[in-house]
Amino acid sequence: MTVEVLHSAQGDPKIILIGLNRCATTSFHMLFQNSGIPSVHWVDSDGGNIAHRMVTNISMGRKPLDGFGTVHAFTDIAFVNVRFMLDGARFFRDLYAAYPDAYFMLNTRNLDDWISSRALHSGGAYLEKCCKANGLTAEEVKQGWAHMYDVHHAEVEAHFDGNPRFLRFDIDTDEPQIIADWLAPDFDVNIVHWGHYNQGASERAQTG
Repeated sequence: MTVEVLHSAQGDPKIILIGLNRCATTSFHMLFQNSGIPSVHWVDSDGGNIAHRMVTNISMGRKPLDGFGTVHAFTDIAFVNVRFMLDGARFFRDLYAAYPDAYFMLNTRNLDDWISSRALHSGGAYLEKCCKANGLTAEEVKQGWAHMYDVHHAEVEAHFDGNPRFLRFDIDTDEPQIIADWLAPDFDVNIVHWGHYNQGASERAQTG
């Protein structure tokens, strides 16, 4: 089956996920890729981290997502090591300023499940790196994540209030057809490709 990628009258629209990682980013990446929509998740085909390139581009006065060629969808803009952590979703204002015709999705999930998934990601290595980067205990990092979750959601929803190219998608409760309908003006998304990849640590085994 050939899937046609349509094009907006405004040019070449992007799909940018601005939810925090461990909110089904791999599942969204696979959905887009398998629907014929070029997508990148965390790193590009050369192994370069998306968040690194985004911050470098901004620092050089370029558009945040310059250098990704024909890629349309960006599904995980994050990085962490023992020195620092970067949640690229927090740059949503810069991304919107550069790409006002893009589709912005706040992919989200239950707070407690999200914290649990992050804490157990990579066998606990993700949490350990965050602790070292912040100089905090595991419990302090989790409290910081909870605060960031609340702040990020409030700021994103206020910024995009009333914008038809913004979608808040709860992976716990929403159906993928919502995504297909939302993107239909520019993209043909086949929801048969929606699935569970890179499952998180909650009892409900939500995707991450």
